[in-house]
Amino acid sequence: MKTDELISLLSAGNRQVDTARLRRMTWLAGLAALVLTAAIVVMTIGARRDLSQAMLTLPVIAKFVFGASVAAISLTLFQRSLRPGLPTRRLLPLVAIPIGLVGAWAALTLFQAPPEQRTMLIVGRHWVDCLVYVPLFALCPLAILASLARHGAPVDRGLTSLLAGLASAGLAAVAYALHCPDDTVAFLATWYTAAVLIAAAFATVALPRLLRW
Repeated sequence: MKTDELISLLSAGNRQVDTARLRRMTWLAGLAALVLTAAIVVMTIGARRDLSQAMLTLPVIAKFVFGASVAAISLTLFQRSLRPGLPTRRLLPLVAIPIGLVGAWAALTLFQAPPEQRTMLIVGRHWVDCLVYVPLFALCPLAILASLARHGAPVDRGLTSLLAGLASAGLAAVAYALHCPDDTVAFLATWYTAAVLIAAAFATVALPRLLRW
């Protein structure tokens, strides 16, 4: 067979690639993971009893917005990392935006608070629960995103794993906010951020070997 004939044969069955497929799958997977994780939180540790009233207060709204922002930015970058040729690593600092905003807000709040109250505003009553539950509940969305990543072509597996961990932790933070009774911005900036980083670190270490293709 001549070269021209071979090229014609290979190109005969060529069809346009659906570049939006992974993007759609990523957002659907994120939504499904959020619903499932929220259901797990409610069925295991339960939602706070005053949730309907608490959700109208600014600190509680901030919990949901913080987690959703981290998840949304990370999911956007995650789906980019599954498609070779799209620059993604240089966009990673975008994830720091919600963390930085919450940190600045917390610093202002602590500056305005009486010195004797600052420790309680930061530590709260359930900081250990936050550090344990957010990474633990993040395992559910992480498993879903890891399965999705195997349908893509991640070149930088470490970056894809980090983004999957950040997105999963963001989703878990939203779900855990249904239960969390500590309603200060300082608590959010300290322990939610720490929990997100723990989950991201775990994913970065554990996930790359599962993403080989």
